[in-house]
Amino acid sequence: MTHGRLSRAALIACTAALLALTACTHTPDADGTTTSSEVSATASDDGGTGVVDAAASSLTKTLPVEAVGEAPSTANVADGVLAPTNRWYSSLAYATLPARAYPTPVSVEIDKGSIGVALPTIAASDALIAAQTGTLLSVKVKGSNSRPTLTVNDPVYTSLAYSGSDGPLATATLAQGWPAVGLIADADVELKLSAEPAWTRDTGTIEIEGTTYAVKTSRATTDGSSVALAEGGWLMAFPIPEDATASTYIEAMGSPIVSVATTGTVDGDGTTTTLSYATVDDDPTVAVPSAAVDGVGITEDGAEVECAAGTFLTIDGETTACASSTLAWTVDTIEPSLTLDVDGLSHEEKDAVLAALQDDAAGVDYPSDTYFGAKAMYRDAQLLALANDLGDEDSAATIGARLSAALAEWTDASRCESANSRCFVYDPNWAGVVGYETAYGSEEFNDHHFHYGYLIYAATVAVEEGIVSVDDVAPVIDALVADIASTGTAEVPTTRVFDPYAGHSWASGTSEFADGNNQESSSEAVNAWTAVAGWAQLRGDDVAYSRAVWMLSAEAHAALALYLRPDTSFAPEYLHQVVGIEWGAKRDWATWFSADPAAMLGIQLIPLNPTQLSLLSADDDDTHTRILASIAEAMPSGTATQFTDLITMYSSLADSIEQATAWDIALTLPESAIDDGMSRAYMLAFIANAD
Repeated sequence: MTHGRLSRAALIACTAALLALTACTHTPDADGTTTSSEVSATASDDGGTGVVDAAASSLTKTLPVEAVGEAPSTANVADGVLAPTNRWYSSLAYATLPARAYPTPVSVEIDKGSIGVALPTIAASDALIAAQTGTLLSVKVKGSNSRPTLTVNDPVYTSLAYSGSDGPLATATLAQGWPAVGLIADADVELKLSAEPAWTRDTGTIEIEGTTYAVKTSRATTDGSSVALAEGGWLMAFPIPEDATASTYIEAMGSPIVSVATTGTVDGDGTTTTLSYATVDDDPTVAVPSAAVDGVGITEDGAEVECAAGTFLTIDGETTACASSTLAWTVDTIEPSLTLDVDGLSHEEKDAVLAALQDDAAGVDYPSDTYFGAKAMYRDAQLLALANDLGDEDSAATIGARLSAALAEWTDASRCESANSRCFVYDPNWAGVVGYETAYGSEEFNDHHFHYGYLIYAATVAVEEGIVSVDDVAPVIDALVADIASTGTAEVPTTRVFDPYAGHSWASGTSEFADGNNQESSSEAVNAWTAVAGWAQLRGDDVAYSRAVWMLSAEAHAALALYLRPDTSFAPEYLHQVVGIEWGAKRDWATWFSADPAAMLGIQLIPLNPTQLSLLSADDDDTHTRILASIAEAMPSGTATQFTDLITMYSSLADSIEQATAWDIALTLPESAIDDGMSRAYMLAFIANAD
């Protein structure tokens, strides 16, 4: 009997399934003015809109509507634009001015009536790799003395409107992977640069702290540091890479971008992300892939172009710009697996798992917040699948009764009308689903994918194990999936937390930090997309399934490349095996909750679901070495005050000797050393599967 194992055949059935996410555009009308359209997101495979995306359009009908906690500032966001939570640029809407964001490879700063760009220098210490922003090349929009208004909520691209007393003046455009700031004139407008360029017709260059910047204009009159743009004209400001020929690079930059279209393609063993940057003059531009992927440029006829336009050093390493309006890269497709396979366990191993299972089945009290409560249900869902697979009917009955009762509460769509815990509402101010009781700032949209991933996971396994019906839990579970993984509707934004360019998610809702947004637990993000993929398959929703596999594959790649087994050779001062938190402007050997070395590793492992079993296993000598080195760093004395269970399980993936040692440790590990989302039975079954 199988429980939630998504077969290769099921994945291949989604071969070449496409997800197209098209950003708002900012383009000149015939009369020279500019307009912004609503975010649109369309699934292009033959399945059309699936049940999950349909649910994303009816959240106000499914759940009680309630404003939870303090409402986000709406003064900084244009009417009709959903609250831009969990974006790389959320700080531009919510942080105190001056506010910074970090569209790779540059940094951007906004203030009242101004915007600036800089090429950061990368500095490192033993526990930090940081992008240090020096003096910016700033552009002041004359007549605008207020904070700019964010006008687009898209995962990759955004724009900011600068207005004066008589109306709109100019719109700034920004995007991940676009190494510039663009300003498009919404009316005749005067701009003032923070430094005076050496002008040659419509282009000028400026030297700032060793970096050459270019200022490129259209329909402009220039006079020293002053630039007058006619309505519909534009200005771009950008750094020129040291190894680029200035004139060639300036020409290649084209004109300001006005949108970015994102496409995810799952095709057998490879999953590809494609970003297409559209410009105001419909000409090519320069795009810069993340250092974590092998990016290529794509021509209009679909041919690949080597990225060779100039080199940038980022917090993730060195990357080379492409003289192309389209970027693409491919990572390994990750097949989601929800429960462990016990068929290959020996009789001795099965007996040990069963003995542990009977103890683990004993009563536990589920917390009532969206993180720890959901995590506890995830734990029991894994135990339930083990009990059924091993034929332990008594344990299955005990766990199933407890889990089904809890899920009945959490998935009662109207429960929040009369209760204040174990229930969900739709918050129109934040444009999403909020659960009671909140945890870790979830009312401000922190960590939604972590919290909801556990609950979606538990519900999916519970349906497959037959203790609840899909019809009973679907309204709420569909709503949770819609909150974190929708293609976007009038009620929820497009893939709220997931950044297609970075290949990973952002955890902070408002990101009111000088270093931009951040994500700590890459593994809980992987867990979320595993859960969404399992739920989508259960619902027969090919569109949502393909989208989830795309996000899972990208996030899994980033989890290894940026967090768990990063290549930090470009920053030899950094002395650690793992990265604890990835920010827009830095990478920290740190966590939000502990300075314990075990925390840095453990937070990148939790919860070690079955998908991670194959993802993290050692398949070469280098991986074997990295696993053991990271464990030695995390537990220099051989023990840890936290995450001992997870680190022990991780060690089993190194080789058969470590697996045998981990098995012995797991048999006698004190209950106090087992995480509240873990169980001894699952630990043993995971370790037994490590070979």
